[in-house]
Amino acid sequence: MGTAVFNDGKELYVSTGRGNAVTVIDTEKNEVPRSPLLSARGEGEGEESIVAMIPVGNRAWGIALDPSGSKLYTVNGASNDVSVVDLKSRKELRRIKVGDGPWGIAIVRAAK
Repeated sequence: MGTAVFNDGKELYVSTGRGNAVTVIDTEKNEVPRSPLLSARGEGEGEESIVAMIPVGNRAWGIALDPSGSKLYTVNGASNDVSVVDLKSRKELRRIKVGDGPWGIAIVRAAK
């Protein structure tokens, strides 16, 4: 549904919509081993590059990183909230209630 890339480009975060999670993908894994069974069926390519699945609210759509790169935010359309995720621990810290059906999010730096 939505994507965000860590500052150094080594991780890609993908919101999964109905999957109610954020997938963390290691972007540096270029050679991906595949199981023989999945290869024969043409499936499984890229699965080893997934390093984490972080549960968040219902219908995670929009996604954004904070400027420091320590937290990630998802807007969850069906649960009408925003999940705050700590990227170091790879856990949802809390949910913030918002209006009906949120789908997008933007993070801006405060003026100094």
